[in-house]
Amino acid sequence: MAAPQPFSFAAASTSPSSTTNSYSQSAAPVVGLPPFFAVSLSKLVIMSVCTLGFYPLYWFYRHWRLILVWSGNAAFSPALRTSLLPFYCIPLFRRVRTLDIQVNGQSGLFATSLAIGYILVNLLDLLPGLWSVLSLTSVVFLLPMQACANRLNEQLCPATFDRNTSIRGWDWLVVVLGVVLLILTIVAGLYE
Repeated sequence: MAAPQPFSFAAASTSPSSTTNSYSQSAAPVVGLPPFFAVSLSKLVIMSVCTLGFYPLYWFYRHWRLILVWSGNAAFSPALRTSLLPFYCIPLFRRVRTLDIQVNGQSGLFATSLAIGYILVNLLDLLPGLWSVLSLTSVVFLLPMQACANRLNEQLCPATFDRNTSIRGWDWLVVVLGVVLLILTIVAGLYE
C-alpha cells in the first residue's frame, strides 16, 4: 500500500446532503495534531457512562475543534456545532468516512446509519424513570466512528500526538462522582 499523502480540511463541506470531496490534498497536515480527536474506545465508553452522557458533548466539540484547525480558512464555531449536535452529527461522521475513503480507498464506516442511531438512542432520555438510563447505550454508535478516526490519526499523524488512552487527573474525579450519581439515579428510579 502506498504511503498516504498529506491532507487538509480546506474548503470542507459539511452539509448532510453533500457528496462532494470534502478534503484537499493541497496543504500539509498541522504538525503534531491529529485530524480527529484521539481517545481510546474503553475511555470513551467509561467517560460517556460515568458522565451520564455529557462526555460525548466534549467529544463532539474536540472533533470539530480539530477539524477547524485542519481546515485552515474555514469559519465555523465548534461550540455551535456541538450545541446543534442533531444537525451536525451526520456531517462529522461523514467527514471521517470521506477521509477514510481517500486514505484507504474504501471505508467500512456506515456514517449516516451510525449518526442516526446515536441521535435516536439519545432520545430515550425523554422516557420516564429508569428507561431514560438506556440513552447511555448511545455510546455504542460512537465506537465504530472513533475506531476509524483513531486509525486515520495513526496513518496521517506522526507519533507525537496524545492518544488519550488512560483516565488521569480530573477524569478520575468525574468517574467517581459519575458512578455515585449513576447508582443514585438507578436507586431513585427503582423506588419511584
